[in-house]
Amino acid sequence: MRNVILCVMGVALLSGCSWAKNVQSSKNRVYFENLYFPARLSTNSDDKQSFTVSVDRIDQGLAPAREAGRYEATKYCVATYGNSDVAWVAGPDAPDSELRIVEGRLQFEGRCDV
Repeated sequence: MRNVILCVMGVALLSGCSWAKNVQSSKNRVYFENLYFPARLSTNSDDKQSFTVSVDRIDQGLAPAREAGRYEATKYCVATYGNSDVAWVAGPDAPDSELRIVEGRLQFEGRCDV
């Protein structure tokens, strides 16, 4: 009987770990106007200060998608260089007509200003 109780407790603990992992990953999400916009930043292999940001789900709203891209860039520059200044080549403050939208994703390009 003792072995059965230990097995049940072990299964409960393992399922709890899986649940905690899912909760923790959703806690790391940043929402803009109560919407989630997945954003990815990639750096230039030759110059780590230069980067591009790609923002998905822009059909939910262009203004919050812009802020999601700005946030991703700022987060990278602060974490890497300790400074939030970004020199945008194509950035979130551009007029709608000048935004880069490629395959349904908003794309920004900039450089951490250190």
